[in-house]
Amino acid sequence: MTVRDAKPEDFPELYALDQACFVPGISWSRAELGYFLRYPGNISLVAEDEPGKIAGFAVAGTRRRGGTPQGRLITIDVHPEMRRRRVAHTLLLALEERVRAVGATSMLLEVAIDNLPALQFYARHGFQRSGRIPGYYLNRIDALVMEKTL
Repeated sequence: MTVRDAKPEDFPELYALDQACFVPGISWSRAELGYFLRYPGNISLVAEDEPGKIAGFAVAGTRRRGGTPQGRLITIDVHPEMRRRRVAHTLLLALEERVRAVGATSMLLEVAIDNLPALQFYARHGFQRSGRIPGYYLNRIDALVMEKTL
């Protein structure tokens, strides 16, 4: 498994992957995904299981929180056929390393309260629940906010 920065030419495949990973309304629109991939300072990584074969991708950003940068995981998408092969693990570790490199001391994320596999994955990686956002997804599914000290 290799991890590299996302390239503009990856966009069609990344968009298709996001649509396959999440239901409409939770998956990103073309405009939203393009925005997150291009936003200055965001980190967009692609995992390949062999050259040219995308197994997954992840996007994170940073923001200032009390003067200290904080990472924010925007998405981790893994091709359904590549799940349970440590793709998300590899991407998350690479993102954590990159946000640490810009001075972030913590990372946060939002996850649907009914997404048990994701909740378990993030808990295994040291994220702890720190809040709840009612109706965050589809105006009816709550999100849990999870944070991790880096």
